[in-house]
Amino acid sequence: MQRRAVATALVTAVTLTHFTVKADQDGVEPHPTWPFAVKADQNGVEPHPTWPPPPQLPPMVQSHEPGCSCSDHRDPPRLLVKCKCRGDHLQRVPSDLQRGLHILSITRAAIEVLAADSFQPYRESLTDLSLVRLPNLRLIEPGVFNNLPHLRTIDIHSAPMLTIISDAVFQTHLPRLRIFRCTNTGLQQIPALRDLESKHQLHLVDLDSNRISLIPERSFYITSDQVSLNYNQIEEIEAFAFHNSTIATLSLKGNRNLHILSEDSFSGLNSLRKLDLSETAITFLPTLGLRGLDELRLQGTTSLKVFPSVYSFDSLKDVYLTYSCHCCAFRFPARHDPAGFRRHKEFVEKMIRDCSSSFSGDNVSYNDRANQQNISFGPANTSFWNNIEFTSGSSTTSSEETFHSIVAVSPNGQLQVRCGHMLGGGGSKGRLQGEGPRCFPAPDAFSPCEDLLGSGWKVRISAWLVSLFALVGNTCVLLVLLSSRFRMSVPKFLMCNLALADLCMGLYLLLIAIADARSQGAYFNYAIDWQNGIGCQAAGFLTVFASELSVFTLSVITSERWYTITYAIHLNKRLRLGSASRIMAAGWLYSIAMAALPLLGVSSYSITSICLPLQTSSAVETVYLATMLAVNGVAFGVVCVCYGLMYASIRGQGQGRSGRVRSDLSVAKRMALLVLTDLVCWAPVAFFGLTALAGHPLIDLPSAKLLLVSFYPLNACANPYLYALLTRQYRRDLLALFARYGICSKQAATRHRGGLAGGGGHGEARGTGGRGSRAGEGEMVLGHSPHHTGGLYSPP
Repeated sequence: MQRRAVATALVTAVTLTHFTVKADQDGVEPHPTWPFAVKADQNGVEPHPTWPPPPQLPPMVQSHEPGCSCSDHRDPPRLLVKCKCRGDHLQRVPSDLQRGLHILSITRAAIEVLAADSFQPYRESLTDLSLVRLPNLRLIEPGVFNNLPHLRTIDIHSAPMLTIISDAVFQTHLPRLRIFRCTNTGLQQIPALRDLESKHQLHLVDLDSNRISLIPERSFYITSDQVSLNYNQIEEIEAFAFHNSTIATLSLKGNRNLHILSEDSFSGLNSLRKLDLSETAITFLPTLGLRGLDELRLQGTTSLKVFPSVYSFDSLKDVYLTYSCHCCAFRFPARHDPAGFRRHKEFVEKMIRDCSSSFSGDNVSYNDRANQQNISFGPANTSFWNNIEFTSGSSTTSSEETFHSIVAVSPNGQLQVRCGHMLGGGGSKGRLQGEGPRCFPAPDAFSPCEDLLGSGWKVRISAWLVSLFALVGNTCVLLVLLSSRFRMSVPKFLMCNLALADLCMGLYLLLIAIADARSQGAYFNYAIDWQNGIGCQAAGFLTVFASELSVFTLSVITSERWYTITYAIHLNKRLRLGSASRIMAAGWLYSIAMAALPLLGVSSYSITSICLPLQTSSAVETVYLATMLAVNGVAFGVVCVCYGLMYASIRGQGQGRSGRVRSDLSVAKRMALLVLTDLVCWAPVAFFGLTALAGHPLIDLPSAKLLLVSFYPLNACANPYLYALLTRQYRRDLLALFARYGICSKQAATRHRGGLAGGGGHGEARGTGGRGSRAGEGEMVLGHSPHHTGGLYSPP
């Protein structure tokens, strides 16, 4: 009632005084297109024919039909009229919205066809058009954007039935158009913008998340700051697709089916500064048309194995790649492209000689037009060429310095440079090896440029020696134990498991050493094939499997020894072979599962050159690594506690202990030596690994790599010699094996008689797998680290 009274009073006052409205105190004029004939309102009150809405009143919301509302929006110094329409009842663009409409937004409507005259009622004022979530929109008629001189933005979003925009739609004059966005639609081909007339270059052409599958030849002929074709279904970009276009930033990210590129796909594209081909399936990168790039993005493009010559780019500043080894091309251009580097070096040396000669003045002319066009001044010499002053150039039509300027070359083909800058400090050699662009991800100790195992010869020799000794030693242990004529006992069974784990670790080191030898000096040329190939995957699987199996087996062995010594008089309470087999089956399942997870996407063996799953980019991967370290830590705790209890048992039994206990304790002492060796070798890896996982690394990457390559697998080499190959019992078993084939028969017989006389014979010949733990069988006990086998015979 109060609002009605106020309106009636205002209208009456205007009618009596023939009030004429002028600009208000803020200088806002009434809109010139306001209608002069206003119908009576719902109360039957007719305003004066010349009365516009008072500008001094607060913004008024006017509803003209269900689902539409208009409001005034102040955008100093203008007063904009904004209307929003929504609802399933809308089947056409309303034609009777507030005059002077600037911004029109239509959402969730049932419009099927945008008729040619849809926006003509607002042609004198419409600046921004937004059409969002129109599930039935299937056709845009030609002429729909005609006679819209103020239109700046066209935004079409979420129209799945819209599959094509005919060429005639943009055969019009839109002098102020800056943004055209058509996203999340069913669009299957590039809209033809070549005939669009505009006074200014476009700021953005956004065609993200449509169903475009092909960019045909000459389909783009525009001038735009940005063109975005992200997350379409593009499979191919034909030759000269962007010919005669001027585009500063081109993004094709997320087109995972894009795999066909022509050498001339980007030929004729002018002033391109930023290109994004991330998350595509391209296998090579054409460089024609890309010489002036400032920024290149190829992240998540795993199919691109070979990076083009760095001399194909003149001014790269930032490069974001998938593989760190590709960044090595900028660090070592001579190794990446020897021919290109040689040509470039010869050209620079010639320029320096010419500038060093006795010319009058600072300028020198270089007339070799062919060389000028064919020699690339790549990023390896960026610091050199940044100091060269070219003749003044004209700029392309650009706002806010979006596009590159064009280097002007005089008609006679002379390129003038300032010799004083060319002969500056640093010399030609330093200039040739300039800093180049910033490249990510940068190479490090785990993803090196030159050598897989690093430049030091000590690590390389160590890897070969450890792998060969581990393979020979553990193979000998397995041959003797598995060829024995005596029945398999629990200690021998556990020894075989640990020897097999050591053998796997030796194989891992051998694969790494061979890959290092093949790629020595230029690892970055082999890195992708190696790290993503079956060799690295197999090596990674072997090392994780060996590590986890050894951890589990050592825990079982130590627990069994502690129980046997603690309850030495209870012969019925020994671990039987069947129970040991079931326990080890669980250990095998755990080890295989942990080794297989990186192959199934949890972490990856391809992240590092030494094929270890050290990736922590997600919570799952961090939990995976933390689980392995925690299990190994618990295993060491079990080992230490059990040995502590065994030594307490030694002190508690004093002089009255039986011969069996003395034998078991003698074995336990020898096992302690092996466990101590394992702790010294593996504990540093575990400690520094846990600190790195906690976010507080205490050593740098080169030191961490040294630990993993030199300390991590060392026990695979040492254990077979400590627990078997150098013991008296192993020599007797080896001679017995030889005697079966007629070799060293006399020595074997002598050894066998001496063993029987000493009471240290093969006690395992009698009794069962779990109960026949005589002294001779006790000598078969092993001790081992979390990564490697171990078995103890009698001391030499």
